[in-house]
Amino acid sequence: MTTPAATRAAAPSAGAEKLQALLAARVVPVLRYNDAETAAYAAEVAISAGCRTIELTWTTPGVLDVLVELRNKHADSIIVGVGTVLTHTHARDAVKAGADFLVSPGLVPDIVDLAHAAGALCLVGAFTPSEVIIATGMRADVVKVFPADTGGPGHLKSLKSVFPDTVFCPTGGVTAQNMGDYFAAGASLVGIGSNLFDKDAFARRDTTALVEQIRATLASDGKSM
Repeated sequence: MTTPAATRAAAPSAGAEKLQALLAARVVPVLRYNDAETAAYAAEVAISAGCRTIELTWTTPGVLDVLVELRNKHADSIIVGVGTVLTHTHARDAVKAGADFLVSPGLVPDIVDLAHAAGALCLVGAFTPSEVIIATGMRADVVKVFPADTGGPGHLKSLKSVFPDTVFCPTGGVTAQNMGDYFAAGASLVGIGSNLFDKDAFARRDTTALVEQIRATLASDGKSM
């Protein structure tokens, strides 16, 4: 007979549930804009198109206000993270504002433990094998291969062959046209920045066209490969 205590012990942690949601999303919009209003608009378009995981970037002015706005509007229906986390202070403020995950472009000391203590995930940036070893030693939930286009899918494939159990997320130069190659090379998910949006449609604020484009991108995410 299973006791209530055993049931609680077997239940997935909040972090495990968030990781499952992140991996299920496969395509994560990375929103980097010069103002909060544009970032909020891009997030709403992505959500309307079916994206359930959003990465805001620290370089966007007022990013934490956008995070709180999205959290209040969409509650627990989406996973929202903060990227370009460069310092312990960035990480602390992001999790205080309710970030579900933190993303760094490189190896930032102490942010993994800080994220985990708050029930959040941490995606740590790495490019070389040595950096991957450090990132996994830090207990990163996901290793963000950045910038992905510097080495392309071939570089990721080489990393995956040496680190088969590591969850990789290439970001930087990933597009709807090449992301299938990254999945075939061993990516568990990908981050797509401005390439997710048609720039002309975005400039016109043509939400209908943008939603259709993103839906087409999500439908071609390499699952069949």
